[in-house]
Amino acid sequence: MTQFRSTRTRSVWGMIGLLSICACANQRGPPGGPRDLTGPQVVETFPDTFAVLTGFDDEIRITFDERISERGVEGTLDGAVTISPESGEVRVRHSNRALRVRMEGGFQPNEVYRVTVQPVVQDLFRNAMVGAFEFIFSTGAEMTPTVLAGSIMDRITGEPVQGARITARVEGAPEVEGSDDLVIPTHVAVSDLSGVYAFRYVPPAQYVMSAFVDQNRNREYDDLEPIGIGRAELNPADTVLLDFVLLAPDTTPAVLGQVDVLDSLTLEVEFDDFLDQTSELIGVSASLGPDSLGPPQVSTIMHQRDYVERLRAIRDSSYVADSIQFVEDQERIELLRSAGDSIAADEIEAGLTTPRSPPESSQEDLRTRDLPKRMLYLLLAGALTADQPYELSVAGVTNINDVPGGGGSAEVIRGMPQRE
Repeated sequence: MTQFRSTRTRSVWGMIGLLSICACANQRGPPGGPRDLTGPQVVETFPDTFAVLTGFDDEIRITFDERISERGVEGTLDGAVTISPESGEVRVRHSNRALRVRMEGGFQPNEVYRVTVQPVVQDLFRNAMVGAFEFIFSTGAEMTPTVLAGSIMDRITGEPVQGARITARVEGAPEVEGSDDLVIPTHVAVSDLSGVYAFRYVPPAQYVMSAFVDQNRNREYDDLEPIGIGRAELNPADTVLLDFVLLAPDTTPAVLGQVDVLDSLTLEVEFDDFLDQTSELIGVSASLGPDSLGPPQVSTIMHQRDYVERLRAIRDSSYVADSIQFVEDQERIELLRSAGDSIAADEIEAGLTTPRSPPESSQEDLRTRDLPKRMLYLLLAGALTADQPYELSVAGVTNINDVPGGGGSAEVIRGMPQRE
């Protein structure tokens, strides 16, 4: 199941503050000190920022303010530089204070190129770049100020996805066999630590976009990689925001796994797939057998979120009842003391305890409340007999990928209650 959200504004510069990038090639670190704690900074690029070089098909050079390591933060400088649009594999060569970059397929005429140095470059003391560095140049095309940006989130964890590869291709552009990349330029971006991505100065057009975790680093989406797909229309001077939620594909239904007896009236059922807690459980059924035992009926099927809310409501009502009783007992104590019966008042006071309020929901609980879970909860109309084996059957479950037909069967045994 793919999810995305699109928003349009008319101010191109309003988005620039969201980008952890820079467009000026003249930056220097703070004055020196006894120890170098500052990562390398770009001081010069060729081509220069916003340069127009018709017929350019040369090597890109990126110069830093200090010597840089041959090894990146992740162990290699492969992927340290992203070029968009992309016509082939980007090859990065290390020199003393610079990176030299070539792209397989070369640079095409009448294109606007965006070059991004990812913050994996580090100096000899392993101080990495603070953030990505970006510059724009043209091989003849007009540089139209546009922004196409957004955030990438993991559907299961709700966390931002760093390092996701985002591609944008013009929708409906003609294809030529053997030269697709030349006819349909592939614009490329990589999400940062906060899961934010940005395309700047991309030509106005209708784009088909995809965001995925390139686990094998082959620059192409593969079947098992988490992905999100969307479309965006970009006009001159536009800022368009498009967020992606990534989910690994799955074509198989959820299978019933473990069943836990929480108490004589409640079963916790776990599946091998995640379930959407915001979905209705229409069509989901559960029953206990065999019929010869007269097993209790399943009266309610609940998502984990709803079950937790039910427990909280029960605790809240118990707290209210205890609080009312506490106030009534205090009033009785006062009346007894006023009547001179201190012995009876002391007896009531000895057994008096202040009600404990239920715990507040933490920020983490609230953040993860609606995230997918693997569990369903079954409330029974009657109690399970201890040490009696039952057969639980569940059907009609739809997983997080909208694959229906999930379920299965498992044995359920409630253990004998332990005596204190």
